[in-house]
Amino acid sequence: MTTITISKTSLKRMLTISKRKQTVNGKQQAQVESCVLSCDGSKARITSLTRDLTGLTEVVADVEGTSNIPIPDIDRVLGILSLHSENLTITWENQSNKLRFKSAGKQTTLDASFDAKAFTHSQETIDDFHARSLSLANKIEAENGVYILGDGTEQHSFCSFEVNVSDLYDACRCDTINGQRLNRYTFKVDLEETLEIQITVGDPSLGQTTSTIPVEGGAMKPLSDFTWDFDGGLDELFKGFTGKATLNFFDFREHGQGIRFSVSFGNGEWAWAAGVLG
Repeated sequence: MTTITISKTSLKRMLTISKRKQTVNGKQQAQVESCVLSCDGSKARITSLTRDLTGLTEVVADVEGTSNIPIPDIDRVLGILSLHSENLTITWENQSNKLRFKSAGKQTTLDASFDAKAFTHSQETIDDFHARSLSLANKIEAENGVYILGDGTEQHSFCSFEVNVSDLYDACRCDTINGQRLNRYTFKVDLEETLEIQITVGDPSLGQTTSTIPVEGGAMKPLSDFTWDFDGGLDELFKGFTGKATLNFFDFREHGQGIRFSVSFGNGEWAWAAGVLG
């Protein structure tokens, strides 16, 4: 049995970001349904791939206590948190597979196991999917713009920009104009005149929007303009962060894997996104 102490606000934020909601065929779905809360004594961390393996997010928060805790259903845990107070203690009883959430004068018990399914329609367990997530995370140095290839060599980003996260969010959320939610974000880097990033979302029949993102500094320019599409509910991802972020773009086109990017939000938090192929 292990116990940790964490603020409700911090845990709710971590879980909400980790869900990585997106719209598919007009319906919103969580790209992550379950996860592992890893606590090292001072920091709690959630590292999780999305269900289609094209995205990965790592978020952190302050914590007291050391434990690896299975979160069998993010939505159920968020429901529990909604009626607890801010100072929260979580006890993981591994022998009985029980999670106990305690706050002032209240305790809620939830069945939980590392052997539970990572997704509703999957046979992969939470433990197995967490291991896959960590395997990819160990290949990515988001802040430094480095990806470790299978043979151990380093592939560096071919361009890097420092931008304001609120600008990214404001651009991506225009995908919701007139209820569209196409979940398609076209990134264009334009080298003409002033260096800038453009993000285009939406369909012209309902309103297509192109937003210009100013580069704050620390830019490493690409050799030429490029345009690539991304999905994965980026509006929901960027919504959870503030301040400045570093975008690093990686070119895997010679391997038939398109362009990908990492975004580092500082404080050890980052995300990874693979571009749309075909």
